[in-house]
Amino acid sequence: MEQDPEYHNRQQPFIEKVGKVEDDLPALYVNNLYKGVKRFADRPFEFICFTNEPMRVNSNIQVRPFSPPTRVGVLPRMWMFSKEAGLFGNQVLCLDLDIVIVGTLKPLFNYDGLFCARSKFLRGQEHKLDGDIIGFRAGKECEDLIWTPFIANVEQAERETGGRERYWYRKVAQDTADRWDKVAPGAVISYKRDVYNSRHPSFRPGASIISFHGTPRPHQLKKQWITNYWKQ
Repeated sequence: MEQDPEYHNRQQPFIEKVGKVEDDLPALYVNNLYKGVKRFADRPFEFICFTNEPMRVNSNIQVRPFSPPTRVGVLPRMWMFSKEAGLFGNQVLCLDLDIVIVGTLKPLFNYDGLFCARSKFLRGQEHKLDGDIIGFRAGKECEDLIWTPFIANVEQAERETGGRERYWYRKVAQDTADRWDKVAPGAVISYKRDVYNSRHPSFRPGASIISFHGTPRPHQLKKQWITNYWKQ
């Protein structure tokens, strides 16, 4: 897709920290995430990738186009809460691409509530919601909670969040959201906090997902355990 010459990505300084993004890197992340889900799923699942970009991905991945109301940051993903996304009637687990799955996903697949997110890892700020691993019941109730106020004034949401979806979740669901640390204790861990300083990491019993919040990203690591769990 040809880039709009007037489009400015507000996340560009962060993207530059990640390094050069090769054309095949997005597909690598999508495919590796699918492999991780398939390896550790305890039940049948549908794997859906919303994108308007051409990508060579595993044939078992459903690639669906979508109509994001904004291009700011990662706010386009708010689309998944709308009826138009076609997910109504399903329990959804939305995973950021930059995670590594290291154990059974059963604790997260078992979630059947309205909306669940992880707590911020930074000590002293655990009360805040973060947005890289989201479980939700796709339907009108969740649409009314997250999508309806968002689409009512997209420009205001862009200003308030700077493109960071976690700020929107905190605005509309901070006091009502379930938390993975309560629903599935120990299932979601932090690379920086729980893995980074370990030369030979043995993940916590019950760990399902390593969150790579910030940098580095999985493709930047050259360690055996990454090769074991995140196929490059």
